[in-house]
Amino acid sequence: MKTIEEFITKHEGRKKKPYPDTSKPPKMTIGVGWNMDDNPLPKNIADYLKKHGEITDDMINILLNISVSNAIKDCLDLFPTWDNISLNRRMALIDFVFQLGKTRASKFAHTIAAINTGRWEDAAENMKESAWAKQCPKRAQEITDLIEEG
Repeated sequence: MKTIEEFITKHEGRKKKPYPDTSKPPKMTIGVGWNMDDNPLPKNIADYLKKHGEITDDMINILLNISVSNAIKDCLDLFPTWDNISLNRRMALIDFVFQLGKTRASKFAHTIAAINTGRWEDAAENMKESAWAKQCPKRAQEITDLIEEG
């Protein structure tokens, strides 16, 4: 099993320089999916980027740790049964919430209800039928496989 950081990095990629993401309109992103438009960089990292045009691997790791911590907090809010969810399903849900953010993830009301009542196949099916799954089919398949398999 991979760590959550490895799992997310596999889906997001890892970049030292800012780049536009695939959203419409695109948002400037850096590191492992750090959305600079919605989440300003910590001052020391922003200053380093401004001076050098890129950030270091250690800075990427710091941003990733912050993002993963935030996604876990969001999962705790969205899924009150979190402590009873298997590690594979937790990894899938953290990645999902990491990618979408809590606000967009919370719009998956039927999926959340299914997860919170232990209806994992229903949750995966709802996710597969979403626009999200059509926009990132490989990632969605991997996440929904983990949701179904447990």
